[in-house]
Amino acid sequence: MIVVTGIGIVSAYGIGKEAFFSGAIKSSGIAELEDIRQKNYGITRSGIIKDFTPKKIIPVMKARKMSRFSQIALISAIEAWKDASIEGCYDSSDIGVIIGTGLGSVSSTDSFYAGLLENGPEETNPILFPETVQNIASAHISIELGLHGPNTTFSEAGIAGESAIFYASELLKYGMTNSVLVTGADELTYPLFDGMKALRVFSKNNTSMPFDIRRDGLIPGEGACTLVLERISDATKRGAHIYGEIHSFGFSAEPVERLHYSSSMCMADAIKNALNNKKPDLIIASANSTKDLDYKEANAISKTIDGNVPVTTLTSMTGFFMSSGIMRVGAAMLFMEKGVVPPIWGLEDPEVKGLGYVLETKEMKIKNVLVNGFSHGGGNICIFVRSQTCPR
Repeated sequence: MIVVTGIGIVSAYGIGKEAFFSGAIKSSGIAELEDIRQKNYGITRSGIIKDFTPKKIIPVMKARKMSRFSQIALISAIEAWKDASIEGCYDSSDIGVIIGTGLGSVSSTDSFYAGLLENGPEETNPILFPETVQNIASAHISIELGLHGPNTTFSEAGIAGESAIFYASELLKYGMTNSVLVTGADELTYPLFDGMKALRVFSKNNTSMPFDIRRDGLIPGEGACTLVLERISDATKRGAHIYGEIHSFGFSAEPVERLHYSSSMCMADAIKNALNNKKPDLIIASANSTKDLDYKEANAISKTIDGNVPVTTLTSMTGFFMSSGIMRVGAAMLFMEKGVVPPIWGLEDPEVKGLGYVLETKEMKIKNVLVNGFSHGGGNICIFVRSQTCPR
């Protein structure tokens, strides 16, 4: 049994899991952009991280050599490391670092190759080059925390985070390590705005309205979440605080156009062996306010889950970024522990009727959660998590 013993979040609400939770239950973290250059992309709001001052946590000279992507990932890992109180509990060679990211540091790649083309190899900034590879964040985390266990990075678009959690869980199940820090991180930068604008995926209304009939595109965001995973026997032995269990996974894939989504049935796989196929207490949807994903996911939920199960989604709180699946799982753990679920901010008139959309902050007992991960291109991973009070 694999459990979560530490959570670190960097989000549109600021740094820390408490900043995320207390903000999410009050309002959306999506805010007006202050940068005029970003407004030129036709978008005026985003889920950019508020009050982000890396030098308060990372030594200044180290932070200066890191991309925003690496800074975000490392800070979330430091937060989770402290939250788990795991330092000194295992040999450093028995703690791994697994990263999931959609694009890594797009800004570093853009700056490095622009300099290469404009000035040639002799004048290119060498400090930028290490930040162009997607596994740089896992390297920074390992170096900063002194961890020598398995070190791997997944880049699988919208299910990069879910893939990282699955791989980390398997490492623990097969005894290849004793603990894993699994991180999902993505940055919000100008090259990303360029790409999203070219693909025409931005909301014309500058509003994130998942599942709403008025939705017309996504609002970009950024952030990171790190989970500390351990086997329950080890976590219990050292007296760790346990948030909940990573219980089961569901997988599916379907060939679709690159910006479209599939009608996934992986939700059924994730819950078929959990709680004797009973319905979950809560669903955290992948819905990102695009026409295609939200419609297909709502219908998939309706066909798979028998009953009016509460549904919420983080994209209305933080904006959309590809590796956010780990943050959804971290949020599920917090919602179970605190017994409070934030609403889908901006949802007023659902296109698909009959689902249990959470429309206002709601207190409820939650023993298990289905976390959906749907990626453009047709890949899907769903994760079923449950609390330690859930019947075995």
